[in-house]
Amino acid sequence: MPKVNARIAIIALVFFTLLPPLRAAKAFGLSFGPFHLSLPVPGPHRHGREARTEPAAAPALLYAALAWPALLDDIFAPNISPPWQFGYNNIFDQAFAKYAQERNAELCPSRDTTAEMISRLEQETTPNDAERPVFQKLATALGQANGYLLKTCPREVPSQPAARLQLMQAQLDATVMALDIVRPQLQAFEQTLNDEQRARLDGVGPAVSGAPPACKSQTASPKERLAQLERAVQPTEAQSQALAAVEDAFTRAAQDLDADCPAQIAPTAIGRLEALEEQLDATWRAVQTIQVALANFQKELSDEQNTRLNALEIASSR
Repeated sequence: MPKVNARIAIIALVFFTLLPPLRAAKAFGLSFGPFHLSLPVPGPHRHGREARTEPAAAPALLYAALAWPALLDDIFAPNISPPWQFGYNNIFDQAFAKYAQERNAELCPSRDTTAEMISRLEQETTPNDAERPVFQKLATALGQANGYLLKTCPREVPSQPAARLQLMQAQLDATVMALDIVRPQLQAFEQTLNDEQRARLDGVGPAVSGAPPACKSQTASPKERLAQLERAVQPTEAQSQALAAVEDAFTRAAQDLDADCPAQIAPTAIGRLEALEEQLDATWRAVQTIQVALANFQKELSDEQNTRLNALEIASSR
């Protein structure tokens, strides 16, 4: 992923100017219009799911704003954070799943989603009068980062898998930019705290710090799922090499994502935020690897073959 530090100052300036400061007591809520989407929430999680037209998990690779509450849990409450939403299986599912166009806009949240976390942070760290202005800057940064993701939320998703993968890259860029808005304010707030307050901010117990990471792909070879693509497209012998490159790209993406998955959860909030940025960067590279191979394969196809590929829906095998 291109480095965003040079650009983030401009983005932050725009949003610090346009968006009002976030109040810690603001009521928490999500609005999705008439469409109900089940987002990850604290509590027991179901790790299996049945195959269906739209992925059961929030399509965070296509709509980064949906993942913001879960990312805040990853940073500030890893003991209740939901499964990782930017992994290999998510790439595969969301590249080939079908989303009804009339429901795309409804997948973009319309309200800030950070107030509950800000309230929890305030209760945990109990900032004093000297620390409160720095805490308010952190609260504002959290809200403005969320606002940035809301601004970049796509109002439609392309049907073509290669174009969909390009959208994923843009949404991953936006997610890292949002974290970059938060990082300096979190660092500044952390530095104002005493040891006890900092321990409550970091809040990772032994059982959590040693837990296996959720970003491992735990997936078999893509051959079975890509066989569906091969049956739909029916490539010629000359096109088979390009299809083999697509399979290789998916395999390498899974391997690279596993290699970049951290061995354990970082013990500090700022460490977890930085780890998230590294994991998202790894996902960005994986998506690019797949996108390039798939786009090259499509260049070899006839119009009829491309039509069949773009209409293809590959069911997830878990």
